[in-house]
Amino acid sequence: DVYKRQESKFCNTSNLFNIMMKSCLISILVSLVSFTAAWGQASGTQVTETDSTLTLRNSKVRVEFPKGEAFDISKLTLNGKELVLSKGYNTVPWTLTYKGPQGENPVLFPSHGEYAGWAKTTKDGHVAIAFKWNMRLTYQDLVPVVMTVSLPGDSELAYWDIQAGTPDGWLVSNTQFPRITVTRPDKAKLITSAGWGAEYNLSNPQVYTSSYPSVTGSMQLLFLHNPDGSVYYATEDREACGKDFRAAVGDKSVTLLTDIVASEGWSDHTSKTFTLPWPTVIGYSHLGWQDAATKWYRPFTFTTEWGSKPLASRNIPQWLLDTDTWIRAKGVNDTVRTAVNKAIDLYGKNTFVHWYFWHHHPYDTHYPDYFPAKTDFAEMIAEVRKRGCHTVPYINGRLWDPASDSYAALNGASASCRKPDGTLYTEIYPTSKVLNSVTCPASKLWQGIITDLVIKIQKELKTNGVYIDQIAAAAPQPCWATNHGHARGGGDYWHKSYRHLMDSLRTYHLEPGNILISEENAECYIDMFDLLLTVNSPHNGCKIVPLFPMVYSDRLITSAYTYSPTDRVNRGDFLYQTMQCFLYGSQLGWVDPTLLMKEEAKREADFLKTLSVLRKKQHDVFVGGRYVKEIIPKGDNPITDVHGFGKMNVVAGSEWISPKGQRVQYYVNMDSVDHEIILPDNNKKRTVKALQGIRINL
Repeated sequence: DVYKRQESKFCNTSNLFNIMMKSCLISILVSLVSFTAAWGQASGTQVTETDSTLTLRNSKVRVEFPKGEAFDISKLTLNGKELVLSKGYNTVPWTLTYKGPQGENPVLFPSHGEYAGWAKTTKDGHVAIAFKWNMRLTYQDLVPVVMTVSLPGDSELAYWDIQAGTPDGWLVSNTQFPRITVTRPDKAKLITSAGWGAEYNLSNPQVYTSSYPSVTGSMQLLFLHNPDGSVYYATEDREACGKDFRAAVGDKSVTLLTDIVASEGWSDHTSKTFTLPWPTVIGYSHLGWQDAATKWYRPFTFTTEWGSKPLASRNIPQWLLDTDTWIRAKGVNDTVRTAVNKAIDLYGKNTFVHWYFWHHHPYDTHYPDYFPAKTDFAEMIAEVRKRGCHTVPYINGRLWDPASDSYAALNGASASCRKPDGTLYTEIYPTSKVLNSVTCPASKLWQGIITDLVIKIQKELKTNGVYIDQIAAAAPQPCWATNHGHARGGGDYWHKSYRHLMDSLRTYHLEPGNILISEENAECYIDMFDLLLTVNSPHNGCKIVPLFPMVYSDRLITSAYTYSPTDRVNRGDFLYQTMQCFLYGSQLGWVDPTLLMKEEAKREADFLKTLSVLRKKQHDVFVGGRYVKEIIPKGDNPITDVHGFGKMNVVAGSEWISPKGQRVQYYVNMDSVDHEIILPDNNKKRTVKALQGIRINL
């Protein structure tokens, strides 16, 4: 009986267990289904609407548009940060300038047409909203303008695209798109990609412009940041078309926009449609602009033609990778010759001599009529090379003097860039005060002239290559010439034409072991040249920030930091420039030896020597390594007023990751006394001796 009672109790318990397990499994399955549905809702992109609001959202981004008779943005929430606090600021998300068959040239705003509402759609397979306006260019046709806003999956970035109709005989010649107005943050600053990167304290009212690709816009982005985080605005244009980034600052708002001179090739006469051939993205990082640059822009660059090549794949001559010190020789005379040799005595083998003023005509005149070279120039080059050093001479890759002999003889006017009215782009430089015309790089005549110069310089002067000025520095000029083989207006022809020229020079005309270098660091040129000279970063009215090295330091070689002093180098600014140059991983110097070799500049010359010796041991990091961040260490680190740069700490640092993954920090002291600093990672104290630098492996 006892046994039967226990057996019955066991059976009842077993049944209860089975029932409980089934119930539990059902609950788990229901929870999984609910979780999956919720996860799908959180991770996917949705379009929802109420009576008054249309919303495009995913788990990271929420954009709300009021439903009504006109377009606007009522909320723009990126990573939980609300950027639009008032309605009415985003009623003009675009402008379009048309060109008509009779010379009509209207600038159209959304208010010039009829807002036709919205539709849920897809863009590149992603959920999107298409907003439509109908514009009337003729009585016969309503011209549609369609702006698409999309959110790919769980992206933290909102994407913006635009198309517009082009009736027979019409095309789009310019657009401002997108125009996104955000509430002006407290204590906000603007960062553009000028040179290394430029940070501005916002003035009101003010319009800041960054022309891409050029020295004022080395990359295609803007940051609007304060201590809370950073707005990120960028185009993802893999063809490097010319464009201006602008930030229009008001009392309570900042409008971020891209101003684009369109290529006539973007207006398709078959489909009667103009398409802007890239998207624009906007995002927000709570961690700041450095996080946005490395999380969003740096990955984009690896998808481009110029950014996809590792440094090791570029076949850069080893002697250039081993170079640490540059001097800038100006002229061909005994004074320059003596100074060059004295500098080589101090800095030793593999000093790089960049040579200016070697042709008979004054600087910035008679381009491209460089030959004959000045007497003794070839002999001086031979002397430099005999001492185990290297040299390249200056030529200009963009300007043609319309008063030069060659301009008349070769019909240089046929190669010049043309404005819409047929006139030339003419520039005057303070170095010469003469007229120079801008030449179209697509011109076969111009490409032939540069090719012949590169061949002749190497053959007759026996140089180690050629420096071709302004290519990676000067912004593209839209060209309306009909004989250059490119679609008129803007577009990618400027970048593509120089790419074709450099590819041809490397394939057929550059002698083994020789190099091509250019001025400045516009991103689309980094793989065309063995080295880029970075000296034009603005620092008056703004602060230099290490934006460019954060993105690209592992894929190119640079030299210099900013223009070295041209009158005297012993005021303290050359010390600061040399320190920053080292911390950015750039090759040092690029200084006039006739100034640096004077007795009163001994401190500066010795400091350059000290950091050059230290840099020689850092090729495992600086060649192919990645710049991570700037460090201003605490501790005994006084501030000094640097001529031309403002108030700066005397000790500065940077962190790098080597190609093998080694984390390294560098600290340099530009002061004449030792300083004990506190390291940020472990609060340990380290002394950085006067006018020296140190390396710390982490």
